[in-house]
Order: sequence, then structure tokens, then C-alpha cells
Amino acid sequence: MRVIVLSKAPVAGCVKTRLQPEYSPEQAAALHRQMVKATLNKVCSLFNDVWLAVDDMSHPYFSELQSDYTYNLKAQGNGDLGQRLKGLCEASFDHDSSSVMFLGTDSPHVALTRYKQAQEASASHDVVIGPVEDGGYDLIVLTRPYLELFDGIHWGTDSVFDETMSIINGLKLNVHVLGMSFDLDRVQDIRRAPPASW
Repeated sequence: MRVIVLSKAPVAGCVKTRLQPEYSPEQAAALHRQMVKATLNKVCSLFNDVWLAVDDMSHPYFSELQSDYTYNLKAQGNGDLGQRLKGLCEASFDHDSSSVMFLGTDSPHVALTRYKQAQEASASHDVVIGPVEDGGYDLIVLTRPYLELFDGIHWGTDSVFDETMSIINGLKLNVHVLGMSFDLDRVQDIRRAPPASW
């Protein structure tokens, strides 16, 4: 299985903006750095084939990380999230036929068992998806390039999971839904899962 982690560069004022004003832009960017590292710690301990897909290939943070983690640095590409996911999905399956797990960096607190469950379920399902409380998902595994799953989704809204499931069901794909989790987007989420627990 190939894991593709999507990450923004840790630019103050551009990441984790929903933590403000309780966090300064610089503090939010520092937390984002911690979230990226915690996510890579977990996935690189479990998987040998990791891509880090970033919005700014030239940002020094990503080359710094390569001294601690083994991954292939990739550009996310252009367009909305759906277009970027489609492009990365195509690139992955053009590379080989490995199943692909997409992750963000907003759930550094999840247990390794969640990733293991997703990998195990992908052996007998077309798609594996992990819902989160805000109506999105924290991971999705595709065993083939089902690019339609990224079309017409209202990204950043509370309907992302439901819209994705509607497409999955419309395509009559065999899907495994993991247990409910949550992203760390707001101050109350950080209090619920502080960095020390990651």
C-alpha cells in the first residue's frame, strides 16, 4: 500500500487559521509543524511507501523533514482538493497498481490501529473511508483509481462524507467504513487531544 499525505507548508497566517485568535499565526504554524511530524512518525513506522504531497515544493521545511523520514516529496498540483486528489491518484496508479491511502495532517492523534484496520479492510473492499465528526473524512483508501469519488464534492463542508458515500454507493463499490474520529481544527479539539498525546 502507498500512503499519500497531503500537507501545506507551515506558513504563519496560512495554516490552522481556525485556531486564531487563541493562537497567534506563528503558534498555529508551529503546531502545524508538529502535526506533520506526528503524522509522518506514524505512517513511516507502518508503511514503506510514503509520498508527502505538498503545496510548495521549495519550502525548506519539507527538505528538513527528509533527514528524519523516508518519503517521496511530490507536488500536490493545482485546482481544488478534488482535482489535486484525482491527479495524485492517477500518478500513483500510473506508477504501479498498489492500493493508495490518502491522509491529511489534521489527525496526528489517531492510533496506529486505525491505519492498520484500513489496510486490512482494503484486502476485501474496493474503498475504505474514515469518517470524522465535522462531516468529512480523515482517510480514504482506494484499491483502484476510482476518480469519480473526488468529483462534485463540496470540500470543507459538513457534507463531504455523505456526498462521497453517495458516489461510492452509486458506483456499487464495496466499502468499509471505519469508526468515527475527529480532526484537530479548533482550540477545543486541541484540548481534547493535546500534542503530548500524539
